Amino acid sequence: MNCKLVGNFVQHLEIILSPGEDFYVEKGALIYLESGIEKELSFNGSGLGRLIGAKLSGESLFIIRLYNKSNQPKKLVIGSHYGLHPVKITGETMICHRSVYVASNNRVDVSTKISIAGLVGGMGLLLQKISGNSTVFLDTKGTPISISLRPGETIEVDEDHILALHSISESQMSSNWSLGNLLGGEGLSMLKIIGPGQVYLSPGTFHQPVNQ
Repeated sequence: MNCKLVGNFVQHLEIILSPGEDFYVEKGALIYLESGIEKELSFNGSGLGRLIGAKLSGESLFIIRLYNKSNQPKKLVIGSHYGLHPVKITGETMICHRSVYVASNNRVDVSTKISIAGLVGGMGLLLQKISGNSTVFLDTKGTPISISLRPGETIEVDEDHILALHSISESQMSSNWSLGNLLGGEGLSMLKIIGPGQVYLSPGTFHQPVNQ
């Protein structure tokens, strides 16, 4: 499989599938595909809890498997709202902002994460949890800032810029309340994160301003 990110302002992803290869995308992410690539729509999980969680966290209930049934390499192209950033996971879990999963080169488990620390820290109660073995493509506003935290190393983050937290558990997150944060424009609380783990921050905010 050959994947290439294309574009500067709003990126898209070009994927060349060899015969027999497959790729997984979120419903609505596909731009076009060449003849010879088949589509298979499947339910992403099961049960009423999964249905409610998907609705509240902003993730689709369906995932599309795209596979090359021909005997020649074939191209497909996917897009996002803003830009795409690849993150490789090998059995670990990523906690992500709502609705940022776009695609992956293997099927992953995308589920709802209930996070009290996220709620208190401003990310929200319901987040996305992604786990599996794959390169995952996330929707991001701009080129992400990647921070590798060593054990015990601490940063404070404005929750509206958090794209994903890789190999960081709930116990490593806490809220840092400060009137100074509010007066400085960051909000009353920032999220305190303690390493080890990887933090991905989006330069553009995920916060949707209310129209005046």
